[in-house]
Amino acid sequence: MSVYPDKLPIVPFTRPVRGSVTLPGSKSITNRALILAALGTKEVTLTGALFSRDTRIMVAALVKLGFKVVTDEKALTIRIEGRGGEIPVREARIEVGNAGTAARFLTAFVCLRPDGIYHFDGDEAMRRRPIGALLAALASQGARASDSRFPFTLRTAGLPGGAVQLDASESSQLLSALLMVAPHARSPLDVQLTGPTVSRPFVEMTNRMVAQFAAQPTEYAIEGDATAASYFAELAVVTHGAVEVKGLNLSADALQGDIEFYRLLAARGLIRSQHGSVAGSHSRQGLIANFNDFSDTFLSLAALAPLLDGPTKIAGIAHTRKQETDRVAGMARELMKLGQHVIETEDALEIHPRPLVPGIEIETYHDHRFAMSFGILGCHDLHGDGRPWLTIKDPACCTKTFPAFFDLLESLRTGSVDLSMGASSFIIVAIDGGAASGKSSTSRILADRFNLLHVDTGSFYRHITAELLQRNVSSSNPEALKAALSSLKFTTKLEGRSARLLISGQSAGEEIRSQSVNDHVSHYAAIPAVRETLLGYQRGQVDVAKTHGFRGLVMEGRDIGSVIFPQADFRFFLHADPLERAKRRAAQGQQDSIAERDRLDSSRKTSPLTCPPGAIDIDSTFLTLEQVVEKLAALIAAKLP
Repeated sequence: MSVYPDKLPIVPFTRPVRGSVTLPGSKSITNRALILAALGTKEVTLTGALFSRDTRIMVAALVKLGFKVVTDEKALTIRIEGRGGEIPVREARIEVGNAGTAARFLTAFVCLRPDGIYHFDGDEAMRRRPIGALLAALASQGARASDSRFPFTLRTAGLPGGAVQLDASESSQLLSALLMVAPHARSPLDVQLTGPTVSRPFVEMTNRMVAQFAAQPTEYAIEGDATAASYFAELAVVTHGAVEVKGLNLSADALQGDIEFYRLLAARGLIRSQHGSVAGSHSRQGLIANFNDFSDTFLSLAALAPLLDGPTKIAGIAHTRKQETDRVAGMARELMKLGQHVIETEDALEIHPRPLVPGIEIETYHDHRFAMSFGILGCHDLHGDGRPWLTIKDPACCTKTFPAFFDLLESLRTGSVDLSMGASSFIIVAIDGGAASGKSSTSRILADRFNLLHVDTGSFYRHITAELLQRNVSSSNPEALKAALSSLKFTTKLEGRSARLLISGQSAGEEIRSQSVNDHVSHYAAIPAVRETLLGYQRGQVDVAKTHGFRGLVMEGRDIGSVIFPQADFRFFLHADPLERAKRRAAQGQQDSIAERDRLDSSRKTSPLTCPPGAIDIDSTFLTLEQVVEKLAALIAAKLP
């Protein structure tokens, strides 16, 4: 899994998605299974388990409470020894972060101990989430909490049983917490609801899992996450493509109610779903639906709504205002930033599509579902040329339930190409290095030898620099810079085996090698907005190469192997002594401040010049061009079929 930046520009799909994904295990099932296995009398192995922020919180808490838990993340298994309702450790400090299942389930779970003292706390968001109704119900069983919200200390007295009243109108997890421990009360525990219950399918999931674990299994398989599957249904619609979703149980005996999202989109004609595959259809009609029973997926539809024809109304979601964040208000806020007309009520959102506003940063509120649902919307090719137009703030929040989400999305994007072009034999060669390190000469020769499209990204930055200088746009004026960048239209012209950037249909001349451009290019290239503007276009050269029948692509620059194509088949880093590089520039009739450009390129915050981990580092100071080429060519040829 990648280490995500603070802000992640989403690169659109320039072709319909084609590929397959394997879903992570369900968080809801994994955390229920951990509690139920701990309550059993045998050792249980959970297979296909989810390893994410929330499940790790649950595992860590069980270990603190004295349970033997053995995890194997590579094999996706968790082995836990049941203690038959006994809580081994009398006093413990339990951190639940912002994991709702861990917070509610563990609170009821520890009350099985007759003399326990447990100090609970969570993060700032958890301190605003509902727990008081559960604590009130447990108080009727003799438990005493120091407060009605996090943090609190809970003194337990066991569960004598009998009638317990519970208000589960704010979260079904409050009811599920009691249902899982009820069989271990000293006498039957009769939970009596004092109001309506939201997300009823999750309560049904709990009841069915309690029955399954009553049979004392020694192995239990975790279903793939149906909520996560909603993003790939959304992706199929956004890109007009198709995805095989492995691990999704769509059968009648499925535990997860969120499969209703698939059924809803299929019923309204937005997708076609069969045997685990989901494909976008030609229908784009907005819809009206009540999401009370599968509310975790409402964000997927809300983020899709701007691309639909006509309004979309999503009702039954008032209780989501008290989840990781106020999801109703947050979704309305972000959609309005994107230019949408949104009518917000306590229980519903009505979204009227309007032209999307580019250049927006989506606030995720530390909520994984915002990051993933809007991440899919960003896959829409708004500009028609693969340029990113939407940025996700705090993309790492998706580690709560789906740690590899954005890595998987990127693999789908880069794999969504015309399969008739022989994608399996297509190769990408990334060559990085400083000015005059030999990148361009080496790349051109390799392009000729192996039938590769040659892409000089340095010329792209020079062309943009020349354009901005001509417009008198200063690198120190962010507003003017943003406006200028948004007006640039990129296309590609082939000159032999080389890709030339056209801006608004115009190619650059010798002015990109002028002293003025030399003096300014590193300054402009250090600006994140400039690099983000070029990111999608650079990656889109793969499609250009395949469309024109090249065997692959060789791209040179300063961040190709680290940012543009970190999974390239071949990654090289060329460097040489600064004095030697200055001589090379002089021999070309050019003057270049090599040392100063190295300093600027290597010290910038965004995509600094550095040898990417795992790349092959080659010092060309005392090598001829022919020697460098032969060294790289031999390494490439050795791995070709």
